[in-house]
Amino acid sequence: MLVGAVGLAAQSPLGEPRWMPVAPIDAPRRSPAATAMEQGLLGLVARVRDLPVMTPPPGVYPKASLTFTPSESAAPDGGLVMFGFWPPGMTAQTKGVLRPSGALLHVLVYVNSVRSEAFDRTFWADGDGALLPQPRQLGDVQGFPIYEGFGSAEVSGILVVQPGGRSIFAPVSRERFQRYELTRLEKQIREAAPALKAAQDKFAALVSPDGRAAQQTRIAASLEQYQKNRPRTPEQIGARDREVRRLEAEEEERLRVDATPEGHRLIGPLSTRLARARAALDALTSGERTEPACNALGEPATDPHPAPLGTARCQPMVSMARWHDPALLKSAWQLITVERYWMSKAAVQRGVPRDERNLPVHVNVEVTEALDWRALAATLK
Repeated sequence: MLVGAVGLAAQSPLGEPRWMPVAPIDAPRRSPAATAMEQGLLGLVARVRDLPVMTPPPGVYPKASLTFTPSESAAPDGGLVMFGFWPPGMTAQTKGVLRPSGALLHVLVYVNSVRSEAFDRTFWADGDGALLPQPRQLGDVQGFPIYEGFGSAEVSGILVVQPGGRSIFAPVSRERFQRYELTRLEKQIREAAPALKAAQDKFAALVSPDGRAAQQTRIAASLEQYQKNRPRTPEQIGARDREVRRLEAEEEERLRVDATPEGHRLIGPLSTRLARARAALDALTSGERTEPACNALGEPATDPHPAPLGTARCQPMVSMARWHDPALLKSAWQLITVERYWMSKAAVQRGVPRDERNLPVHVNVEVTEALDWRALAATLK
C-alpha cells in the first residue's frame, strides 16, 4: 500500500511529496527565550525529517507548526510542535507555496508541559493541585509510558518522556485526601445554606397566624368541593375531614423536619457525611496519615470516598508530581509529552486501511514509534 500511496502522490499536480514551510513562533512573541525555544523545536522537527519513514515523505506533505508559551512561575518555558501529515487531497498550492486545505489528526509534542486536565476525570483539586484517580497505563513506547487520557478522543492516550527514574505522578496521602473530603463537604453545606433558610421561612409562614388561616381555608375548600358533585353522609364528610387534616399534618411535619439542619434534604445527609469524615480523619494514626490514599467507588460517584489501599473497588489517588527543577534555566528542557498518538495507534490496530484518506493516521504512529525517545530523554535536564 505504501508504494501505491507514493505513486498517487507522484501523479499529483502538487509534485513529489515534500515538507511544507515550517510555521515559526509568532513574531510578536519573539523574545530571546522564544528564539531559544524555537531553535530547540526546530531541532525536534529535524529529527522527524531525518527518520527513514519520512525520507522521502511516504505519500504525504508534512507540516510542523511551533508554539512558545512563556512561564509565569518557577516552571520552565513551554513549547509545542504540531506535526501534520497531509495527503494530496488535503493539500493545496497558493502562489507556489504548499498549504493544508483540509483537517486531519495532528500529533502534538509538548515540551515542558503536561496538561493535568487531560488526565482529570473528577476535577477535584485542593491548594496543592489536582487529585486524580491513578490513570491507567495503556502501553509504552521504548519503555516510556502511555497513560489513559480523559475528556475527548484527542487525549485518549498521553506518552510521557522524562529522564529515567522520574514519574509524572505522586501518591496522595490519606490525610490529604480526607482533608479534601472535609473541605468539599463544608463547602457544599455552605452552598446549601440558602436552601435551608428558604425551608425555614416556608415552615415559619405555614405556622404563622396567616398561614393557619390559609390552612383552614384549604380544608374548608376541599370539603366543599367533596360535597359539590353529590350528597354525602355525615360519616363520609367526617372521614373526608380527617383525611384532609391528616395530609395537612404530614405536610407540616415534612416542612418542620426540612427546616432543621439535621433533617434538611441537602444539609442533613451532608452533615452526616461530614461528621463521619471528621471521625475518620481523627482516627488515623500518624503512620496512616502518610500512607497512599485511594477512592472507593461509591455513590454519589462524583464525590470522594477516601479509603486505605487494598479496599475493594478502590482507585489509588495521585497528584501531578513536580517534574521540573526551579534551579535550572527556564529554557532547559525537562519533560516531553505527546498527545493524539494513541488514538492513531488504536485505529491502525483496528485495521484502518492504508489509503490516502487514512495514510496520515498510519504516519502518526510510524513517526512517533520511530523517534528515538531514549536519545531525547537523555537530553532532558
